[in-house]
Amino acid sequence: MSATTLVSTATRTRTWTVAAFVASGVLFALFPVLRPWADETTPSADLVTAYASDRWILAHLCGIAALTLLGPALLGLRSLLAGTPGERVAGWALGTAWAGAACAGLYFGAEMFGIHVLATDTPGGQPLLDLVAALREQPVAMTLFAAGLLLLAASGVLAAVAVVRSQRYPATSGVLLAVALVLLTPQFWGGPAVRIGHGLLYAAGCGVVAYVLGRRRSGSDHGRSL
Repeated sequence: MSATTLVSTATRTRTWTVAAFVASGVLFALFPVLRPWADETTPSADLVTAYASDRWILAHLCGIAALTLLGPALLGLRSLLAGTPGERVAGWALGTAWAGAACAGLYFGAEMFGIHVLATDTPGGQPLLDLVAALREQPVAMTLFAAGLLLLAASGVLAAVAVVRSQRYPATSGVLLAVALVLLTPQFWGGPAVRIGHGLLYAAGCGVVAYVLGRRRSGSDHGRSL
């Protein structure tokens, strides 16, 4: 394969990798922004309206898509780190991200459609809250969700380590994204401000990685094709 072809392939890989990171960050930031917020501890008409709204579904779709796109983004990162000591660790980051997104996505989907249907077809008040709690606290669902969040946290840390070991990009490039993924679990217990702030943190972390990858000159690329 000629040098020109290698550079062209690396440039394409870089382009869609940057696009995947940016899209993941934007979509995850939109998740808490679009999500309708209401007091979930007290039965109210506002809560029923929030659960039954189209925004409830749209917001959760953004969250699921964001976590799903993390896999392709890290696949591209692994390719761009090919031939460096960080390549293998980037592969571990990719594997844990895909597994984590799959596990967490199942829970997101159940909450997105399940709660929406309950709010549409179930009388409001305490019965609705009890059914929502039963759906969210189902043991297998909770286990999968927890496993998914832990795997995603691990993927963020592994990606940051891979960048450091590669010595191809600034060592701190992946730190912000790693922090955002580690905080993915505790932020779910926060209020709207915390959730929105975390979404922006994740978007910033993806943005930093995308910027660092995007400004690299194609002529200095050594990544291999997928």
